[in-house]
This record gives sequence, C-alpha cells and structure tokens, in this order.
Amino acid sequence: MKAIKTNAVIHSFRGLSDGSLSLTVHTPELTPEEKAEFMELQNQSLECLFNPLDVPDAPKLKVDKDVRQKSQSTRLYNTLFVLWKQEGEQGDFEGFYKRKMEKFIDIVKDNLE
Repeated sequence: MKAIKTNAVIHSFRGLSDGSLSLTVHTPELTPEEKAEFMELQNQSLECLFNPLDVPDAPKLKVDKDVRQKSQSTRLYNTLFVLWKQEGEQGDFEGFYKRKMEKFIDIVKDNLE
C-alpha cells in the first residue's frame, strides 16, 4: 500500500447526520496501476491535505479528530439497540431506550453526594 499525492477537485459534498461530510473527489485521468493504488486505500483511515493550488501559502486549518470514532452517546445508543434486539424486541425501541437510560441516570444520582 502506498501513499498517494495527486491533484484533485472536490466535485460535490453533502452533510451527514453525524456532522461529518461525504466528499466526491475527481482525480486526473489515472493509469490502471494508479487506480489500483487508490483502491487499496478504500476503507482506510487517511490523512488528507486539501491545499488550493491557486493560493500559495494558504493558511492551514487542522481538524484533529479520528474519522472512525463515534461519540460515547452514539456508542451507548447503538449498544442498547443491539441489547433490545437480543432480548427479543419487546415493545418499541424508544421505550426500551428511555427505560434503560433512566436506570443509568438513577445509578449516577445514587452516587452523588
């Protein structure tokens, strides 16, 4: 697997529900070998620098977050959903979620001074 440096154009983007962006990037025409190198990077966590070529010395904005990391609340929500499925999907998930969250809140309250 190789690192790739190429010129590209952001063709389109869309905002996702988690606050991230999905980008469509157009590259120059590539050889089959170059295409294969890009394909090797699919689903890999990458470091990207989007540097405008027509703005020399453009100031840098660093976004220092892990792209694969979900928030703790999202992880808990997803985990509770799996638990609901494993317990036979009794009732609707939103009710199950609210009951479990109230139990967690009560546990924390019990530990308050």
